[in-house]
Amino acid sequence: MSEDTSVPKTNATKGETPSPVASSDEKNLVVSFIQFLRHKVSTNQCSDDQAEGLEVAVQCLESAFGLTDANYAFQPSKPLLDIFVAAEGLPTGETALPEPTEAEVALANKLKEEGNAHMKASEFDAAINKYNEAIKLNRDPAYFFCFVVHWRNSRAAAYCRLEQYDLAIQDCRTALALDPRYSKAYGRMGLALSCQNRYEQAVDAYKKALELDPNQESYKNNLKIAQEKVKEMENAARHAFGAGAAAGAGGFPFGGGMPNMAEVLNNPAMMQMATQLMSDPNIQNMMTQMMSGLMGNAGGAEGGASGISNLLQAGQQVCALAQQMQAANPELVEQLRTHFGASNQQNGEDPGNNPPSSQQ
Repeated sequence: MSEDTSVPKTNATKGETPSPVASSDEKNLVVSFIQFLRHKVSTNQCSDDQAEGLEVAVQCLESAFGLTDANYAFQPSKPLLDIFVAAEGLPTGETALPEPTEAEVALANKLKEEGNAHMKASEFDAAINKYNEAIKLNRDPAYFFCFVVHWRNSRAAAYCRLEQYDLAIQDCRTALALDPRYSKAYGRMGLALSCQNRYEQAVDAYKKALELDPNQESYKNNLKIAQEKVKEMENAARHAFGAGAAAGAGGFPFGGGMPNMAEVLNNPAMMQMATQLMSDPNIQNMMTQMMSGLMGNAGGAEGGASGISNLLQAGQQVCALAQQMQAANPELVEQLRTHFGASNQQNGEDPGNNPPSSQQ
């Protein structure tokens, strides 16, 4: 199967309302997992720092899946860990995964070829199912790891086609953990990162791919595109911060100044619009990346080149988020911009209220 380095395209409609977050079965699964985490804490199987991290994880899971106290009425017939061990654990008395047989390896290769055929036919879900079956036959990377690396990279390609970029990136990372010199995984990861507007990370991935395969033209072309995007975002960030400083507005993307947040929070229509916007998984992903970057850079934000770099990176993330929001819901963003602009005019921030120029 030839290496496909084109930008993925799907029939998904941007900005369409996502399906419900979780079914009853999915909520019960999450409840079971939370019970597993809390059991680890209550039986003192983790340090204080780990316990604190697990509590944060529990809160995030409850929020993400909409869990309430009533959901904890569910009690699994067996602890989740016992269910997992019975389904996926080692045979009794074994301490390591068994080595795949020649027949299993042959079957896995056959499944991979079937997956490749589905990819060529743009049947991406079917392709992923075939790659999953192939990988399951060779779970221990200590054996035949070269096959597993190729299978994971192929599955990453299918994930990209379905716009499931986080799963694609994870498969690329796993492939690279097994074979750090596998250039195709770096190239595939660069594509997935670019599709998430994570261009700086994409540049790093393409550079590593070129170090391993310097003659691959697609890596050179994609690296150039990613570098241009980084420059565009840096320039946009500088312009946004500069314009904000000149207007005394901080470069807020929805108007000439910061909105009256109390007014926004008390306006049901605005809250409904904001909820609709933030329900978009792409927007959620961008927000997570932006907040993670800001929190990770907080320790190095004191002055000097490091502080400037952090500010530029934050500006890039804000611009990327604004672009993603505009692409996902242009009408909604325009309504927000109109509302904030009207609010700013009422607060005396309209350009017409500025003192006249000294020039006559």
